[in-house]
Amino acid sequence: MAQEKDNADGDNGVPAAQDHAREVAKAAASSRPVRKAAASDEAPTKKDHATPKRRAGGARATRKRTTPVSFVRESVGELRKVVWPTASQLRQYFVVVLVFVLLVIAYVLALDLLFGWGLLKILG
Repeated sequence: MAQEKDNADGDNGVPAAQDHAREVAKAAASSRPVRKAAASDEAPTKKDHATPKRRAGGARATRKRTTPVSFVRESVGELRKVVWPTASQLRQYFVVVLVFVLLVIAYVLALDLLFGWGLLKILG
């Protein structure tokens, strides 16, 4: 009976599960990164030079320039991947864009007429 109580409680009378949770919490807290405290009596020093830029391929990596021929080849390759619309889709898209443009023209025309009329009333 006493042995069962020893298994259930830790050394300090806290149940073993809570004691284990405290140990995990302490381990997690000790593994967090700690910011170094700056020395208060040291003044920050000024840098004498600029920090060098980082390069992706190392310190001496140079980028090879693209030639016009390779640019055209890559562009053609990308254009071959494009899914082009069918003729009926192209007509539908054209109608949608045309209707939208006509609506914007009508809106701008209405604003122009309204502001023109208002300015004539105020100044004219």
